[in-house]
Amino acid sequence: MKNIYSLYRLRLMVVLKSAVLVIPTVSVFAFLGIMYSFPPVQVSGSFLITAFFLFVLCAYIAMSIQGKENDVHEEIMLFHSNSEFHYYISRELVMYSISLVYAAFLIACPIIKYKINSIIFSRPLTRSDVFFGGLIVIGSGFCGIALGDLFHRRIFTTRRNGIIGLVLISILAVCKYPLIKEFSPLKIIGVFVPPIMDGFKMVGDADIFDRSGSLQIFIHMTIYVIAVILIKIRILKYKKF
Repeated sequence: MKNIYSLYRLRLMVVLKSAVLVIPTVSVFAFLGIMYSFPPVQVSGSFLITAFFLFVLCAYIAMSIQGKENDVHEEIMLFHSNSEFHYYISRELVMYSISLVYAAFLIACPIIKYKINSIIFSRPLTRSDVFFGGLIVIGSGFCGIALGDLFHRRIFTTRRNGIIGLVLISILAVCKYPLIKEFSPLKIIGVFVPPIMDGFKMVGDADIFDRSGSLQIFIHMTIYVIAVILIKIRILKYKKF
């Protein structure tokens, strides 16, 4: 654990000292400024739009971080790791902890806004909204990190191809339900794309988070993220520096 923590600290310091998080941070403040400027805001809609925004943001963060990785530096870190497991776990922890920080900030903002001005939402904000909406926000951020890092430059040596792949999968994720409605055999794409639109389908016009449905979506997101991480690490182990 000590080796993982040391690697994690080193990686995090490298990211924080770079300019990687400048654009994402500015984007978050701009998004929040626009999102809550026109009350009343739908409660479930605000969380779901926030979740989609965080997915896009985290995909960008993952692509930016892995795009700036230096092969020599990574080899040195791998050499000083007690095992490959420690090396890859520390790498994942950095990106997912960054995602979690942004998610926490995005979830806290509507709570603060509601405390200051209770009429900002179309109905009272409840703890259930914050918990289940927050789960979807966190899960979407993790999906963005997982998908963005899957198109690693060691897997897709041409950056353009990686960006095209990321955009293509993201578009399929957004258009999943209309495509399935038109041609039911396309249900298979649900295996390959993150469930970032499932929350919108679940809520519909109700403006209420279904508890079991929200948990199922979060579990689906978690399984998707774990599967993508394992596949990516397997490929990265095969494709050496």
